[in-house]
Amino acid sequence: MSTLPAHAQPDEVPIPILIKKNTLLLAITQAITGAGTQLVPALGAIQVVALLGNATFAGLTTSLMGLARMAIAYPVGRLTDARGRKVGVFLGLWLALVGSLTVGLATLMGSFALFCVGILLFGGGVGAIQQMRVAAADMYPPSKRAEGMSLILMGSLFGAGISPAVVGIAGRLANRWNLNDIALAWLLVPVLVLPCFLLIASIRPDPKSIGQNLGAYYPAWALGLRAELNGSLERSGQGRIRSTAILAAVAVQGQMSMLMAMTALALKRQDCSLPLISLSVAIHVIGMFALSWPIGRLADRLGRKPTALLGLGVSALGALLVGLGHTYLLITSGTFLVGIGWAGAYLSANTMLTDITPTAQRGQAVGVLELWSNLAGMALPLLGGLVVGQFGLSVLGFFGVGVTLLPVLAMARVREVTPGSYT
Repeated sequence: MSTLPAHAQPDEVPIPILIKKNTLLLAITQAITGAGTQLVPALGAIQVVALLGNATFAGLTTSLMGLARMAIAYPVGRLTDARGRKVGVFLGLWLALVGSLTVGLATLMGSFALFCVGILLFGGGVGAIQQMRVAAADMYPPSKRAEGMSLILMGSLFGAGISPAVVGIAGRLANRWNLNDIALAWLLVPVLVLPCFLLIASIRPDPKSIGQNLGAYYPAWALGLRAELNGSLERSGQGRIRSTAILAAVAVQGQMSMLMAMTALALKRQDCSLPLISLSVAIHVIGMFALSWPIGRLADRLGRKPTALLGLGVSALGALLVGLGHTYLLITSGTFLVGIGWAGAYLSANTMLTDITPTAQRGQAVGVLELWSNLAGMALPLLGGLVVGQFGLSVLGFFGVGVTLLPVLAMARVREVTPGSYT
């Protein structure tokens, strides 16, 4: 069995320049595509109301996005396992480009049916682009895997900052050209997406190839011990860890979606203005992504299981503050904690899943996780609305805690001997 050389620590694994370059290209692509993704919660409901003339189906845009992401998650995973990660990301970029053009044109034409088609295409593209997380997992050894994946998530934070700039530019151009500003915002997305094709094409070799030949990029002592431990797991042990990781991701994704869908209602009941509500949502997004890198390092040093449990606990505390809080500060603090908790649990769950899954099957494994997570993200907000309608926001807070307890109990069955190594 492989051992570390004298004085070498897992966190001292040297990262090759090639891997750093590929990671940077993936993170930039994540930031750019994330800017387009932010247009859905920012503009989607407004577009539906404008196209239909009423707010009955205002939440349809988010639901269609979730449906498209859920539908494409497993097929694109199979595709990337067979053909490489870049193929899946290229597919996602094309779908996002065509989808955003379609949404923009539908808005100009006043066609609701075409708008729905565009959102489905765009959502499918966003779902396929999530394979960049798998690409990051492929390129890093177990002792650096969570950190590598966290760097991709960090790109989403910059994307959230780019999106308002896109909307602002669209507004100024719309006044100059006498066009619909919302339509123009969507029509600017392809301008952002096009350079991403060059960024992804510049990633060489394909991350899947790197993952299948990690020994050519890292010293043997950085790979051997964990590979032997995880490779010796029985099928039943792998299945237990896999189901636990997926359950943790599903629970924290569903809980976050449910609470954020109700946050605006909670703040509105405190007579908060729309700018304050928008600021609360922005603080939540900062919680989701701003601390991704230190959380990834924590998962590599402390372990996936402890970091996931910590994230679930923080999410539970955030749920209580959102449900029971009676001031703007308390509720917004709750949304921030829900975001941090999501980052800890979701990143750790994804890393745990990739730890025990061979490179040639990771795309499908993460695809299954994405499928169920998106389903939870669609279903729990609906259930949360029923809870609030029948019992009030305070009960929603306790319900949010209950959702996080399920994976906590399941984690008791997982034995992580060292970060990324399981028996």
